[in-house]
Amino acid sequence: MAFYYAVQKGKKPGVYSNWNDCKAQVTGFSGAVYKKFGTKAEAEAFAAADTGYDIKKDSGESSGVKKSGSSTGMSGKAKGLADGRSSASAKVPEGPQFHSVDDIKSEDIIAEFAGVDTEALAYVDGSYNVVSKKFGYGGILMRRDGTFETVQGSGSDPSLASMRNVAGEIHGSMAAIRAAAKQGVKSITIFYDYMGIEMWADDKWKANKEGTIEYKAFIAEMRNSMEIRFQKVAAHTGVRFNELVDKLAKGSVGIL
Repeated sequence: MAFYYAVQKGKKPGVYSNWNDCKAQVTGFSGAVYKKFGTKAEAEAFAAADTGYDIKKDSGESSGVKKSGSSTGMSGKAKGLADGRSSASAKVPEGPQFHSVDDIKSEDIIAEFAGVDTEALAYVDGSYNVVSKKFGYGGILMRRDGTFETVQGSGSDPSLASMRNVAGEIHGSMAAIRAAAKQGVKSITIFYDYMGIEMWADDKWKANKEGTIEYKAFIAEMRNSMEIRFQKVAAHTGVRFNELVDKLAKGSVGIL
């Protein structure tokens, strides 16, 4: 499927037929606004508008975001992101794998935002060390200007450690959202590979353990001031930022 890349604010606003041409217009441009579309008409309309990333103005219900009340997360399988990432399999490997966060370049971060409406995005993952009985998490919070922040931590609370890596998964999501809030972010997409991250947050799975109850309440509270979306990616399929946060999560509990 062909995509069209609309640059609303950049070095030269307009519609481009490939990502490289679009990237040249937004890289190094402070406050760049750009988005990927499936049709040229949509791309032209976005490029000609002055909506920025105001989801309620430029995409509304068409992207699965409710216009009234507190916002709800977007089901990865049912709705996906505006660029057609409607399932975990839609996110494919791009570029060489990262050996560490030192390998990340600003253009790698900017490229992740093609088709993403939110101000920020984050990849998160969790892990568990069966020997030490510690759970841990790793995550990378990204901004449109090409900057990023890593989040990493571990714990051994028995009530949480009994959930093994799941405890790390939910704490990774919470850590990324907290970091985004500290930066003043008003909208974020969380990329994850464990379904509970989205299902508990959106009340699609029953939260009946201390950790999941805490997570559900946390998301509900944060949604009073922040748009929070979720997008699933398939685990261990070469999606390089997902592979990198897997390493960070394992490193947090001493596996790597």
